[in-house]
Amino acid sequence: MKHKLSFTVAVWWVLACAIGGVFLMCTSDKEGHISEAENRMLQGFPKLTATTLFNDEFTTQFDAFLSDNFFARDDVVSFTNGLLDGFSVLSADDVMAQKTAEMESELETANLKVEGAGEEDAAADAAAAVPGVMQVSAAPAGDASTEEADDAGEEGEIIAYNGEIPITDEHSYLYYEKTDGTLLRNYTYDRDKISTYADTLRIMQGYLPADGVICFTQVPLASMANRWVYQQDEFCGWGSSVEMMLEDCLQGTERIYVFSTYDILEPYITGDTPMFYHTDHHWTAEGAYIVCAEMMKKLGMPVIPYEEYDYKAIISEDTANGNYHDTFNVLYPLLPTNSLVMSDTDQFTEISLMNYNSTTYRSFMNNTRLPWRKIITGANTGRRALVLCDSFGNAFTPYLLPYYEEVHMADFRNGSYSKSAVGGSIGQMIQKYGIDDVYIVTSTANGLRKDNSIVYLREYLQ
Repeated sequence: MKHKLSFTVAVWWVLACAIGGVFLMCTSDKEGHISEAENRMLQGFPKLTATTLFNDEFTTQFDAFLSDNFFARDDVVSFTNGLLDGFSVLSADDVMAQKTAEMESELETANLKVEGAGEEDAAADAAAAVPGVMQVSAAPAGDASTEEADDAGEEGEIIAYNGEIPITDEHSYLYYEKTDGTLLRNYTYDRDKISTYADTLRIMQGYLPADGVICFTQVPLASMANRWVYQQDEFCGWGSSVEMMLEDCLQGTERIYVFSTYDILEPYITGDTPMFYHTDHHWTAEGAYIVCAEMMKKLGMPVIPYEEYDYKAIISEDTANGNYHDTFNVLYPLLPTNSLVMSDTDQFTEISLMNYNSTTYRSFMNNTRLPWRKIITGANTGRRALVLCDSFGNAFTPYLLPYYEEVHMADFRNGSYSKSAVGGSIGQMIQKYGIDDVYIVTSTANGLRKDNSIVYLREYLQ
C-alpha cells in the first residue's frame, strides 16, 4: 500500500509538472524579445518545418526557447549577477577586461569565433619591426603575466613609446598611452583583412552615384574608454593606427572617408561630459554627435549645434550595485518625420522614431529594427543616406536627419540582413532607393577584425 501511494504521488507530481510546463510554454512570449537583465535578444518559439526538423535546427532553437523563457528569468538573472558581483575578488583590470569580452560576445552574432590566437607573437614581431621602437619587456597593469592578460583581452606587450605610432607593413593596433611613457597594445589588426575590407568599400562605391560618398568609423566599446577614465593614474590616452592602414589600402580611391573615433573623441574622454556610458556598452549621444559633426565638416555641410536640438533626458535604471546611473539624452527631431520598418518586401509599417519611455539605450531610434528601416525626414535636401551599422548606429543616425530627405538603416551582422525579405542585396537596395551617401558605423566588436565586417558585409552587398 505504501509503495502504491508513493507511485501515485510520483505520477501526479510528474503530471502536475507537465501541465505547469505546458501552461508556462503556452503563456510565454512566443516572439523573440529583449532581456533587460542580459541586454540581448531572447529566443522566440521556432518555426517547425521539414527542413528545420531534419537538420536539428528546430530542436536546438526549442532548447534555447525553453532556457530563455523560464518564469521570472530577468529577476533571477539580475539577482544572481548581483550576488556574484558581491563576492568578486577580481582586480579593476580584470573586471574591465571581462566586461570587454562580455560586451564583444553580446554584440557579435552567436557562434562567431572570437579571434586572438597568435596575438602575442604578432605584436612582438611588429614591435621589433617599427623603426625606432624598442621592445620593452614588461607585464601589464596588476600582477597578471603577459600571457594571462592576452587570454583575458589580447593585451600584453608594450609595443612603443608615447608620441610614436605603432604600425607595420602587416599590422596595426588599438592601444593605450600609459603614464610611464609607453604604449599598451589592446588589439592587433591584420593588413590582409583591412585590405579585404577596402575592396568591399570600393565595390560599394560602384553602386553609388558619381558624387556619392562613403564615411566609415569604428567605435570602441564603453569598457575600453572607461578603463582609461577609471585608471587615470595609469593611462593618459589611447590611439588607433587601424584607420591609417585602411586609408593606405584605399590609396588612390576618392570619396571614401575614414574617421578615427579614437582621435576625434580623445580630447573629451576624461572631461565632464561622458562620451561613453557606464551602465551600458555603447557611446553616448554626445559622443556620437561629435563624430557625426566631424563627418559633416568633411563633407562641407553646415554643422547644426548640439544645443539646437531638444532632448528628453532619460535616467537609466539602477546598476547591480546601485552606485551610478547614466543619462540617455534622446533628441526630438527638428522636423516631423515618418519612421517606417519593412515587414516584408516593399511592405512598410510605421513606428515611432524614438522610444521616449524606455530607460535603456534602446530608446535611441526605438531600438534596432530588421531587416530594413526608412525615415522620411521632412528635410527637402534632395539627397538620401544609408546607415550600415550595428547598434552603435542608433545614437549616431538621429544627427543625420536634417541633412537628408530620407535616411535608411540596415544591420550588416550575420543573420540580421535578409536579401529575400528586403527584396535584394544591399547594393541593389542602394540603387532602388536612390541612395547618395553611405555611413558605416560599427563597434570594434563587429569591426575590421571580425567576420561581420570582413565576410558578411561583402556577402550582403552583392
